[in-house]
This record gives sequence, C-alpha cells and structure tokens, in this order.
Amino acid sequence: MATPWNGAMRVLRDVSIQRTEGDGLQAVSHVPGIAGEDMTLDVIGAGTTLGLKVRVIDSRPVMIEGAVRHRIRLALVNVADDAAVRAVTEVAAVAEAM
Repeated sequence: MATPWNGAMRVLRDVSIQRTEGDGLQAVSHVPGIAGEDMTLDVIGAGTTLGLKVRVIDSRPVMIEGAVRHRIRLALVNVADDAAVRAVTEVAAVAEAM
C-alpha cells in the first residue's frame, strides 16, 4: 500500500462580506464554515482584488429570504490586511456616494 500524500484543496464560493465592529469580517455563504479553519478570502471592490488570510471564528445558520444561509464570523490573521480592507471599503463607499 502506498503512503498517502497530504494536501490542501481550494474551493471557490461566492459570499457576501460585511465589516463588523472592531477588526472582524462577516461572510454569508450557502455552506457553513469550520471554526478554527484558516483560509484565503479574495475581496473584490473598487477595481482592486485583495487576498486576505482569515480564520473562521464561528458559523451559524440563518434564514435569509426564505433560504438557509450561514453567517460566518472571520478574523483577519495578518494585521496589515486590516489597513488594506479599510482603504478598499472607504474608496468603495466614496464611489457609491457619487
């Protein structure tokens, strides 16, 4: 019997992202998150794409428009990412206001 390999799999899913108070992010997804899991969150906005390292804090099912979704609380792993997220969300807010 061959020795099994270790690996990682990246699965792309569309999520809606919101900032929470403090330094957190919240995602709404069709699938639950796993508490403690580290992942990369690609945030697209204001003509920029950021790859953020995040950790799942918790995941809870919620009803949205009659369908079960999962609200996933995320923490930024890299403190420098927080400044980048703030810059992109500020630019996006200004663009929406125009």
